[in-house]
Amino acid sequence: MGKSNNRYCPHCGSPHERYYSIETAARIMDCSEQFFRNMIRDRKIGYVKVGRMVKIPSSELQKLANFIPSLADEVDEVFGK
Repeated sequence: MGKSNNRYCPHCGSPHERYYSIETAARIMDCSEQFFRNMIRDRKIGYVKVGRMVKIPSSELQKLANFIPSLADEVDEVFGK
């Protein structure tokens, strides 16, 4: 639990993760919003619903970027890797 990095919860030590709206995820990945809506509808990408909002975890965007090699470097820059 002694992790001081702000990527981890100070209380339990679990990793924090950023969540993005469909619009923001589409902008980051340079895809259409409909692409992400279809991926969510077909359950091909993980997501979280908060009320009516749909959020996509950054880990799912990174997994998706691994399948598109030309985007991998750009996505790593966005996520600070």
